[in-house]
Amino acid sequence: MALRVTVSFNYTGGSICGEIVGMNMGHVVLADKELSMLKCEPCEIAMRYGAVIVGGKICEDKALIVLIANTFQLSRILKEMHELGLKPRVVGRAKYIKEPHLTEDQLRLIELAYKLGYFDESRKVSLKDLASMIGVSPSAADRKLRRGLKKIVEFYLGRYGRGDHL
Repeated sequence: MALRVTVSFNYTGGSICGEIVGMNMGHVVLADKELSMLKCEPCEIAMRYGAVIVGGKICEDKALIVLIANTFQLSRILKEMHELGLKPRVVGRAKYIKEPHLTEDQLRLIELAYKLGYFDESRKVSLKDLASMIGVSPSAADRKLRRGLKKIVEFYLGRYGRGDHL
C-alpha cells in the first residue's frame, strides 16, 4: 500500500528557504527568491528507494518533505536519515489515493445534483426528481450518488486528512 507521508528532519545544506516544487536530475528545485537547484541528501535517499517526492519545504536548518512511498521504502528512508543524524520524524501520514475515477454516470449525476441544489442545506431538488431526470430508479440514483461521493471523499481524506481515518 502506498502512503502519502510528510517527514520533518534537520537540514544541514546551508541557509536557504523555500518550497520544494520539483526535482531535476537528482537536485531539488526550490521556489525561493528565484528557482534554485540544490543537493538534498535525504531527498536523494528517498529517490534511491523509489519514493516520489511531491512537495515540501526547506528553511534554514529544518526541512519537510512530502513523499509517496510504501512502508518498506519508508522504513529504509527513515533508517538512513537517522544514521546521518538528521532526526527524521513522520509528522503526517495518509493512505495515498489517486485521482478519483468517477464513471460518466456518477459524474453526470453529481454535477446535476450540485447544480440543482441537492447538497444545499435547504435541499432544492429531491433524489426522486434527480432519478427521473436521468431515467433511473431512486434506489439506483442513490447507489450511483453514494459510490461517486465515496470516491471523492476518499480522495479528499487521502490528500488532506490527518491519516487517522484509515
